Amino acid sequence: MTTLVDKVAIVTGASRGIGRAICQGLAAQGCSVVVASRTENDQSSANDYPQYASGTIHNTVNLITQNGGSAVAQRCDVSNARDIETLCESTYQRFGRLDILVSNAGIDCESPVPDLPLNILDDCLAINIRAPFLLCKYALPYMLDSGYGGSIFAVTSGASRGYREGRVGYSMSKAAVDRMFLSLSEEVKASNVAVNVLSPGRVDTWMNRRGDWPGTEHIPMVQPEEIIPSSVWLAQQNARTFTGNLVERSDFGTTWGIR
Repeated sequence: MTTLVDKVAIVTGASRGIGRAICQGLAAQGCSVVVASRTENDQSSANDYPQYASGTIHNTVNLITQNGGSAVAQRCDVSNARDIETLCESTYQRFGRLDILVSNAGIDCESPVPDLPLNILDDCLAINIRAPFLLCKYALPYMLDSGYGGSIFAVTSGASRGYREGRVGYSMSKAAVDRMFLSLSEEVKASNVAVNVLSPGRVDTWMNRRGDWPGTEHIPMVQPEEIIPSSVWLAQQNARTFTGNLVERSDFGTTWGIR
C-alpha cells in the first residue's frame, strides 16, 4: 500500500455523485485528480430530481481546490474514443505520470428485452463496456512505462450478479465490466498494476432516485461520501498488495481492506 501524495488520477463520471466523492477523497490524500465527464454546463433543471442531477466537472474541481487539493477539469464523452485517448494523453502531458484510473461513468438501460430500443442498447454498450475497455487501452501505456505500477478499478453494480427487473441490458453490461477487469488484472500483474472492481451498494444518486429498482428496497441507501474510504484504499494498492478482486463497499474494513 502506497501514499497518494503527488500521485495522479483520472476519474470518469466525476461531475456528481459517486465520481465526485471519489475525486474529493483522492484529492484529500494529496493526489492530483483529473475530473472527467461530458458535463460542463449544469442542465439539472430539465431533469427529474434536479438536486441529484446537478453538477459539472468545474463544480467538482472548485470543491477540491477550495479545500487545498489539486484538480483539473477535462471534458470527456466516454462514448467517443478520441475523447478518451485525449484524456489520457493530456493527463500525461500535464503531469508527466498517470498512477490511478477509476472507471466510474455509466448509464442505465431500463426496459424489458423485447421493448428495448436499439439506440438505448447501443448507448449502454458504448458507455458501460466499450468505454472502460478504451480507458484501460489508452491509460495503460503510460502506467506501464513508468515502472512504478499503479491502480485501476471500475465501479460496478449488484445488478451484475443478480436479477433486476427490466434491466437485463444493464446487468449484462456491468457483468461484462466485472469479467473484463478481473481478466485484465492477470494481464498486467507482472507490471505491478492492481486491477479491481468495486461494488458501491445502493447509493443516493440521480440514477437510483430516478429509476425503479424492484428488489432493492431492503438495501440501505447511503450517501456518495460513504465510498471514499474504500476507494482511497483501492487507489493505494498495487499488484503485490491487492489485485483481481471484486469487492463490496459495505464489507470494507471487515472482509477486505483496513480502516
